[in-house]
Amino acid sequence: MEKKINIVTTITRQDQLYNLHDLPLSVSLLEIRADLLYNTQGIKNSTAIPLVYILRSKKEGGKFEGSKTERQLLLIEASYIYDYIELEGERDLIPELLDIIPAKKRRIAWYGAPKKYTALYQQVLKYLKTPANTYKIVVTATNHKDSTLIIRLLDAINNRQVIGYAVGKTAEWTQILAPFMGAPEVPSVMDYQDQSTPYFTPNQLIGDYGLPNVYRVEQLFGIVGNPVLGSISPSQHNSAYQKLGLPYLYLPFETRDFSSFMNEIMENNSIPIPLSGVTVVAPFKREGYMASKYNKGINNKVFGVCNGMIKKDQEWISFSTDASGAIAALELITTDWYQKSIAIIGCGGTGRTIAASLKKFTSEITLVNRTLAKGIEIAAAIKLPFIALHEFNAGNFDIIIHATPLGKHEEETPFELTDLKSDSIVIDHSYSLSKETALVRYCKLCNIKVIDGIEIARLQINQQFKFLTDKEESIINVTDQNLKIN
Repeated sequence: MEKKINIVTTITRQDQLYNLHDLPLSVSLLEIRADLLYNTQGIKNSTAIPLVYILRSKKEGGKFEGSKTERQLLLIEASYIYDYIELEGERDLIPELLDIIPAKKRRIAWYGAPKKYTALYQQVLKYLKTPANTYKIVVTATNHKDSTLIIRLLDAINNRQVIGYAVGKTAEWTQILAPFMGAPEVPSVMDYQDQSTPYFTPNQLIGDYGLPNVYRVEQLFGIVGNPVLGSISPSQHNSAYQKLGLPYLYLPFETRDFSSFMNEIMENNSIPIPLSGVTVVAPFKREGYMASKYNKGINNKVFGVCNGMIKKDQEWISFSTDASGAIAALELITTDWYQKSIAIIGCGGTGRTIAASLKKFTSEITLVNRTLAKGIEIAAAIKLPFIALHEFNAGNFDIIIHATPLGKHEEETPFELTDLKSDSIVIDHSYSLSKETALVRYCKLCNIKVIDGIEIARLQINQQFKFLTDKEESIINVTDQNLKIN
């Protein structure tokens, strides 16, 4: 059964106060970081959203420069104006404040580095002895083990007044999972600044995870790689789960170390909700394959890469949808693609898997790569011709499949775009949610047929959904979206 939690947005910069009207209606609480703002006058009159006053001390990672007495006086003054006051559990639970600030306004909080599980558990129990509206524990995580600490704690405490999550580059997923485990709210920011704050905006929480609505989750899935926080996968999978009534949640797991992720998250039986499957993206397609028992993908035994893993009978099994996604894209554009000359740019996991699969249908394939040694090695293994990227001319081919990250973050182009023919067919695996790649923009400008990286991702997500869930439904049909081809 679904229920609603609070979406809480933290205001950390003065200019954000002028944009409160841009917040979605689902935001039900605003945290005002008075230690970061130079002027908090009049905020109460500028919004109908309930406000939390936060004057975080330096010992809790804040910026307040005044004395202990000054801070106490400001908290007391704010208690007459604001709806809630954040009290630091290690220094504010004193008669001077508790006698004046009523329990219904208190939000007891702690921010800090990871502690041993038992110590943190006892710390929360200590805070719970002081009546308050909520109790918040925020761990600054530096690795995956730190992230799991807060999830285990939430499960053990099992108190609907306790909020817990981690911040840090490997910890964003905890911010999403916590409300599905009983936390009464989910944190958000108006725009992401650094690793000391929550990561997601309210619109991301709503669009990608269906918040503020939460439900009982029985299995976790996710995407692992670096980067993954700009992926469309969470929105597509979670939308399908919710429309089909599946008790699943799909999370983003960004990591710098796949081995650590596997040990601390994938193989960690102390996490209360099991991780049952992951989409694996760059740069870990090789590591994911090597860590699996066996594969369900075409040619992976030869080239040793995957883009997904599922857990069956306590074993992780790899699969790949790279090739089938490319074939599905080609079929959407033309049914005689196998009669055309094809250039595949990039000999990484995606490029080599696509090349090996397409070779079953046509021999008119050429591999292209920037690094000569790697390109020659892969081409020789697949028994396909090879061209160095600096010698490549797109005008000599009918179909261009771009399978490198070029263009994802920069205005880089993988080759000289003016070499493309007016009747060329282009598939670009690179994408960014913020803007189209230069390659896609050029193709659209010149009316060249192109399928961009987002559409390719959706085709693959459709197939990954079936692998991960064992459901035959089409995720594209379930989410009522049509593929776009220029």
